[in-house]
Formats: sequence, structure tokens, C-alpha cells
Amino acid sequence: MNLAAATQRITLAALLLSPAIYAAPQEDENPREIGRTTERELKITLSSTLGSIHISRGEPEKIAVITSGEKDGTKPHVTVDYAVRNRVGYLDITLGKDEGEHSGIHIRGGDWYITLTDAIPISFDLELDVGKGDFDLTGLKVKDFNLSAGASDVTLTFDQQNTTPVDNINIESGVSKFDGRMLCNANFRHFRFQGGVGASTLDFGGTLTREVDVDLEVGLGVMNVIVPSQVGARVFYSKNFLSKLQCDSDFEPSGQDQYTTTNFFGVPGRMNIRIDTGLGSIKGRRE
Repeated sequence: MNLAAATQRITLAALLLSPAIYAAPQEDENPREIGRTTERELKITLSSTLGSIHISRGEPEKIAVITSGEKDGTKPHVTVDYAVRNRVGYLDITLGKDEGEHSGIHIRGGDWYITLTDAIPISFDLELDVGKGDFDLTGLKVKDFNLSAGASDVTLTFDQQNTTPVDNINIESGVSKFDGRMLCNANFRHFRFQGGVGASTLDFGGTLTREVDVDLEVGLGVMNVIVPSQVGARVFYSKNFLSKLQCDSDFEPSGQDQYTTTNFFGVPGRMNIRIDTGLGSIKGRRE
């Protein structure tokens, strides 16, 4: 292979006897597939400038399958780099930015469908500027999850219990809408959500069998927090005249700036929820 001619934007090469293993699909290949070899873990870094991203469970023997949906005959831009080091796969995906020959950076959106292997633990580091994110992580082995969303509409779903404990879930949501579904199935120890301007719903449905910490911060927005009836919750909230907290009757005052559900000390699954608000409004609900 002539390395001087290897100018593809997608650079995946095969060095079978070195510490790093690469694969190399062509630039115009659709879908793009990365097969699984010796990986015991996967770390994903994804950056999207504009467009819609759909992530879901795929086949065990394929690290990732990336498919683009073209609009108006325009092919959206993608850069994919993948390497394996010490049996850890590092997948770096950039969507939407294209460095033009004459005038800097061109931005092209589109629809992207990414399926991932369910055979090994996965750590996510995702950044969305403008667009939509549909992250159905049901059936995947999620190890860590970090998301930064700008002006985006995001849905995060765990319809089955995650078999890998998650140390931290960190979500930063700017001028956007966020919908979290069956979040206790993520099997997290610490959940942190920071919202700017927009509406968000955090549905902590699913299975919880231990005590966990949840930190919520709302700037100027509305947040609905749903805690299942079988889960105990203790809410810590500093009142101020610019913000508002409204809870169902099952949340009873239990101290200064503290509310506790009646079943908190009688169930194995418990949540310590700490709320910090600016001009936001938060509603705590039981279902």
C-alpha cells in the first residue's frame, strides 16, 4: 500500500502484529463496518455539528456499523478513526464538519444510524451541537456515559437493565429538550444532569436495588422528575424566590430544605436527589 496516496478521510488500516489494530473501509462506503477482533472494551468519542444521530444495539461480532441517510442527493460528511490498543478499542467519529479546499469548514447535516456490539463494555463520550440524538442503549453493556448537547433534541433510553455497572452518567443540556426513559435500568451509581434553557423529563423507571446519588441543576427551564413508587427518594433542595419545586404528596417534609418519600427506609432501592436551580421549575412525580 502506498502510504502517500492514503488520503481517505476514514483512516482504518490493518497492522496485525503491532500493539494497535486498524481497519480501512473506503470513504464512500455505506454502510461502514468495523469487525470485532481482540477487544475486551470499547471507548467511543463522537462529535456532531449538525444532523440526527441514532444509536442502538447491533451484532456482537461487529464493533460498529455506521450508515448514512442522504438528503436531497447530498452525502453528509463523516470521519471515522478506529484503533485497538491493549485490547481496548478506540472509536472516534466526527459528523458534519468538512474542511473545504478554499473556504474553511463546510457544515453538512444528515441522518446517521450507528449500531454497536453488545458483547463488550462501552464507554461513551458524545458531543452534539445542533440536531437530534436518539440513543437507545437497551441491550448494550454501558460502562460510562458522558453527553454534552447544545441546541439539540435528545432521547436516552434503557428499556432493559444494563448488566455492567455505570460509575457515572453525566449529561449537560444547553438550549434543548431532553427525554430520559427508564433511567434506573442504566445501573448507575451517580447520575448528574445539568440543564440550561429548555424542557427535560427524567424518568427513573426500571430496576434499582441499591442507594444511588442524583445531582440535578436547572438554569432557566422546566424539569419533570419521575420516581417509581417502589423506589425511595430523599430530595435536598435549597429554596429561593426565583425557582419552584413542586412534589407529589408522597414526598413529605423531613427537615430544612429536605423531602423524603414515605417508603425511603423500607426499600432497597433509594435515591438521594440534590437539586440546584436558578430560574427553573422542577416537578417531582410518583408513578
